Amino acid sequence: MIDKKTMKILKIRAKVLDAARYWLNHNDYVEVHGPTIIPAVGDWPGYFEVKYFDKKAYLAQGLQPYADDFVASLGRVFTIAPSFRVEKYMTKRHLTEFWRIEVAQQCNLDTLIRVQEELLSYICRSLIEEAREELKLLRGSIENLANVNPPFPKLSYDDVIDTMQKGGYNIVWGQKLDWDLEKHLSFKHNSPFFITEFPIGIQSLFYKSHPEKPGVTLSVDLLAPEGYGEIGGGGQMVDVKRVLLQKMSEEKIDPNDQRWYLDLRRLDVVPNSGFTIGIERLIQWICKLEYISDTLAFPRTPDGIYP
Repeated sequence: MIDKKTMKILKIRAKVLDAARYWLNHNDYVEVHGPTIIPAVGDWPGYFEVKYFDKKAYLAQGLQPYADDFVASLGRVFTIAPSFRVEKYMTKRHLTEFWRIEVAQQCNLDTLIRVQEELLSYICRSLIEEAREELKLLRGSIENLANVNPPFPKLSYDDVIDTMQKGGYNIVWGQKLDWDLEKHLSFKHNSPFFITEFPIGIQSLFYKSHPEKPGVTLSVDLLAPEGYGEIGGGGQMVDVKRVLLQKMSEEKIDPNDQRWYLDLRRLDVVPNSGFTIGIERLIQWICKLEYISDTLAFPRTPDGIYP
């Protein structure tokens, strides 16, 4: 039997998805669904390997590269779908199987940031109206949700490194922002905020390089306040095949191992950007939950296949 606390969380989860779909549908986004099983020729690091009849395949972690074709045909698209994490993270904020809201469209990074602001603000306003009682019983803060209004604060990666170094943290430029650093930054805010312009080495090679800042990508992470950390991320996608091949060469990725991806990118694609918001991490912050596993009735974690 599902306990009463989980029942309330599941109702809030349903209202989050209702609100997200309502905003996206009423802003001319088309809901699409990409494959959950994706092909690969060589090893595809970070992905669960599965047997597809007599072939090797992998479980998807996002809509790419299929998003490129959807955007080229439909302009603005979104999906709500599961993702699968192969890394064995045993933390309060990681799951093996999790869900995401993923959005892609023809736009630049500034527009992508604005869309995230407006979508998340609408979800929070909707919950104030539609889930007030559930939030109160779960000790969620109505006041904090009311403070979620655009524009959100924006920090560059350079700003973050400078702030952390001045605060006594042993961190250098180019280092990934781990959970402890995110948590420290997150406690300094009482509303969601962005970190932009990550170095190439710690972001997806599929993100465009900044035209005026060598070594930096046109990328952005969305963080929740109060110590909850990253809840989403995205950026402008590489749209020129020659540049993609160059990035693969720099990362020492054999194009033959990613032929399935490149076959979908036979030609240059329309300029597009995309972002993902993790549903469980969003709900963990909204409901003020200590453990992300509490956001689902049957959570999957690395220590067991039976949730």
